[in-house]
Amino acid sequence: MATDTSDIAKQGYVRVRSRNIGCARCIASGVFSIPCQGPLSLSGGTSQVWQRRWLVLRRAAGRTPCRLEKYLEERHARLHAGQKVVLLGPAASVCRLPASVKRHAFALAFQDGSVKAIACDSDLEADTWVKLMVQECLEPQSGLCAGEPDILSPGIQKELQEQFHVHLVPSPKLEVFGECLLQVTHEHVYLWDLLNPRTKLAAWPLTALRRYGSDPAKFTFEAGRHCATGEGMFVFHTLEGEKIYSKVHQATLAIAEAHHRSKRLQPLP
Repeated sequence: MATDTSDIAKQGYVRVRSRNIGCARCIASGVFSIPCQGPLSLSGGTSQVWQRRWLVLRRAAGRTPCRLEKYLEERHARLHAGQKVVLLGPAASVCRLPASVKRHAFALAFQDGSVKAIACDSDLEADTWVKLMVQECLEPQSGLCAGEPDILSPGIQKELQEQFHVHLVPSPKLEVFGECLLQVTHEHVYLWDLLNPRTKLAAWPLTALRRYGSDPAKFTFEAGRHCATGEGMFVFHTLEGEKIYSKVHQATLAIAEAHHRSKRLQPLP
């Protein structure tokens, strides 16, 4: 039986984990801490596993609201059989999860206290899901919950003005190259589209950079295997290489110092 696909915004395999926490403002005390609308918590338990599912995001059409359809397999979606439907709307919110919680993941939070955590194969894939959900039917939430700057917030505009105009040398690890904007935050190096500064092209956690360096004409770093791009060298031609290096180095030292302080504060066994 043919299935209408005209209202599909995105579909693909993901890993899903659900939990009803009863209250959207309970204190995070488990493995998962999802700060979308208050400090949400997903308690880690052996009964809660990440399940591979085929997920379909459908736009609102007529009187039918925007919704997520979850299937066991892609073939079930083609047959429109055995789906579970989650209606989306103002009652739901979405945000990215920190890598320390789950890599390449985001969370959907609902007013009834339930949370759905969804993991993808890459950060770019997770960002695409979040972007489309926000565009179609959800309330945008600050990306700061994942250590990412909220580019829509007026308070971050000054930091955005500190982006660096660079020329990315072609790399087998990335499909994009050429002119773009590079930004250094407390936890990441971000690459933004030059013509559409709200479009993120790539992101690298500072903790996953193996080494970095600069000279008056370029900035270079080596990404480790925990980066979404995988291992590899990335070279950016720029006249501000030394300034970029300074920002990366200061942020890296701050992360190391914070980690050192947290280890000193840990109680002895």
